[in-house]
Amino acid sequence: MYYNQSATKTFWISFLTSLVVSGAVAFSVVYFAPSVLGKKTETKIEVPDIEHLDLQTAQMIIDRKNLCLVIKERRNDPTIKKDRIIYQNPTPGTEVAKGEIVRVVISEGASPSEQNEIIIPDVTGFDLNQARVFLAEKGLTVGKVEEQISSEPKGKVIGTVPEPGRKITKDVTIKLIISMGPEKVSVPNLKRKSLYQAKEILRQNGLKLGNVSYTTSAEYAFDIIISQHPKAGGMVERGSSVNITINREAP
Repeated sequence: MYYNQSATKTFWISFLTSLVVSGAVAFSVVYFAPSVLGKKTETKIEVPDIEHLDLQTAQMIIDRKNLCLVIKERRNDPTIKKDRIIYQNPTPGTEVAKGEIVRVVISEGASPSEQNEIIIPDVTGFDLNQARVFLAEKGLTVGKVEEQISSEPKGKVIGTVPEPGRKITKDVTIKLIISMGPEKVSVPNLKRKSLYQAKEILRQNGLKLGNVSYTTSAEYAFDIIISQHPKAGGMVERGSSVNITINREAP
């Protein structure tokens, strides 16, 4: 009789324990499984590119993506207009969960000191008046104008001081360097000179020998130059050619 009561008691204890464990397992499955499965199947959102956009437009784009826009800081930037986004984190293309925060840095525009600065534009090749007008439109003033010998056409701008690309304040004047055109040299007298002598004289004067023609005249000695073009004393560009005629004995 004692044995039967003990067995019955053990049976009921085991049965009740099984029920409790089964209930706990069932509760866990019902309560936790949806959230676990939901995390596994949660759709990722690609972060849009909002850099350089104005804040209002960026906010609209972020809202449509079911993300959250937070301003991390504001800072001066001379290249990006005020209230536009300089930088974002996460970066464009990053995949994040719904409701993720996108932090941005907003431009306050150029600082007061930077607003008074301007980059000198390149006006090389402009006429003097064109350069003056163009620089004035940029808020710059032309000061001294200097002429220099150059291979560029006369009157064209060949440089500025300070040079193009430099940052200056608007109260600094710009010096323009204008071409005087190529250097001019005087044509030497080659008459009564030999061909060899003519070549050397021309070289020393920055000129070169051009066409050589021949004639026969009893008025002059043979093998000397009796005419030239351009004529002696004329002003020509350095590097120009001088044509000559040599008197020689008839064949």
